[in-house]
Amino acid sequence: MQTLFVYYKLPVQEHALWRSKVEVFQHELRQKWSGLSTSLMQRPEATPDGIETWMEIYSHAEGVTPEVMDSIAALATAHGLPPKRMAEFFIPLR
Repeated sequence: MQTLFVYYKLPVQEHALWRSKVEVFQHELRQKWSGLSTSLMQRPEATPDGIETWMEIYSHAEGVTPEVMDSIAALATAHGLPPKRMAEFFIPLR
């Protein structure tokens, strides 16, 4: 099973604004893709110039398919989420 990790940077002073947007976005994704698990995390510290790094995590019992990944990207754009989103897949160690 592969898990999708999406990370990006945001100004600390915009934390509350972006958190509510991402929570609505992830709720819509869970409604669209039955069984999709989502979570939102951040690094414990901001940079000296006030930038946070956030991580969205997506998993599904059958893996995150290319269709789900495309849907995540399209819906993120529709919600106006940060355009510089880095996405990477990870799988459990074998």
